[in-house]
Amino acid sequence: MNTALNENAWEDRLRAGLGEAPAPDFEAWRIRRAEALDALKPAIVPQTHRYRRILVTSSKWVAAAAIILASGLFLLRPGNSIGRTAFAAAIPGVDDPLTMTWTTTYYARATSVDGKRTWLQEERRLHAYRHPGRYRETFLDKEGQPRMIEITDARTGRMLVLDLKGKKAVLKAAIGQPDVRGPFAWVGEALRDRMVAKVLPVKSVSLQGTREIDGLQANVVRAMIVENEDQGPARRDFLFDRKSKRLAAIYVTNENDFDPETAPERKQTVEEKSSMWMPVARWEHEIVVDPKLDAADFRLDPPAGYAYEAQAKPTITEDEMAGFLGAAARFNGDVFPDSPFAAFDQVKFNAASLKQPAAQTAAEKELIQLHDKYLTREVYQPPARRFVDDQTEPDTFHYVGAGAKVGQADRIVAWYTLKNGLKLRALYADLSVKDVSPADLPLSLPE
Repeated sequence: MNTALNENAWEDRLRAGLGEAPAPDFEAWRIRRAEALDALKPAIVPQTHRYRRILVTSSKWVAAAAIILASGLFLLRPGNSIGRTAFAAAIPGVDDPLTMTWTTTYYARATSVDGKRTWLQEERRLHAYRHPGRYRETFLDKEGQPRMIEITDARTGRMLVLDLKGKKAVLKAAIGQPDVRGPFAWVGEALRDRMVAKVLPVKSVSLQGTREIDGLQANVVRAMIVENEDQGPARRDFLFDRKSKRLAAIYVTNENDFDPETAPERKQTVEEKSSMWMPVARWEHEIVVDPKLDAADFRLDPPAGYAYEAQAKPTITEDEMAGFLGAAARFNGDVFPDSPFAAFDQVKFNAASLKQPAAQTAAEKELIQLHDKYLTREVYQPPARRFVDDQTEPDTFHYVGAGAKVGQADRIVAWYTLKNGLKLRALYADLSVKDVSPADLPLSLPE
């Protein structure tokens, strides 16, 4: 992208690339957009209805802005500012992602041992995300092969670190505060709220033309965010695929004018040793929205054959709670227990444990394996109790599963609110877990 093009030349090249525009059919467009056009008509209303009129009119402007964005028509020239309503519609890759994968490419400026030369060092890391709040980051060696994996559950604040070569697994507190909403929810805050994490104001948002990224043509939207009042606003570029409108990439830099593709250090020879290095930029790119990801890849259990060290308080995740209650129900003849905290008959369980493995039923084996697994993890409470204590907001867990049959897709077994969560979550008898509204619940919530 050449931002030095003058305005007229840029428009001429754009027109040449797009070709002749089709003849407009304004009447057909007016019929399809009648509601949005109504918002443009002047209206004389009584003073007592003034605030309601403002609210209704604003909502129609938001709808019109959403139509413009969905059509891919940024009615702006490069460098012009963009209003908040241009991003009123949901943005794939930003808002409520279920699964995602992406790559981070880091750039650091290294300095030679004698201090006379500098060069750029690159590092790639692979990421995956699975709703709600589960992250997997893969670190690569110099040959591009995985050397370490960090699996983080943002809801529980725990991380499993896997040393792939040393065959060692360490469970510890999560580093930083991963966003339970998804990896790029902050982009929506910057574009719509003009405030990131409620403390970092966005000074401006503007369109910077287009550029190619990962084989895609993307619109470049630049936000200048005040992250340090002493250093001025920092540049953050958000790239949106022109066809799908999804988030395609993010460019973050510590030096607003730095571009890794044109930096002089790019051509310098990488030396084996350095006296210092300084991070200067990174690309979040190769973003894939809604890929198929295996839930097993996000568990906090060490793989077989790994030495295990626990540095964090052991806990039970949402998936594990659901899986345990399902196993207990199958052990009970496919019927959910009267209480999630006394989920099975202890005498019957002890008798099953004394059987030879070949004589145990599939349901008995499953429950015994889970029971032993959690004891090995040093979880000595009933798994559902540990989940409630560690993962849910106080007094929000409600169990109504007594007598429910395993597999009933429309039967809610329990509901609760996760810590730092914004929505109610419900466990169904088919062991699915979903976000729900109060209207979905079998009992009324107290006022």
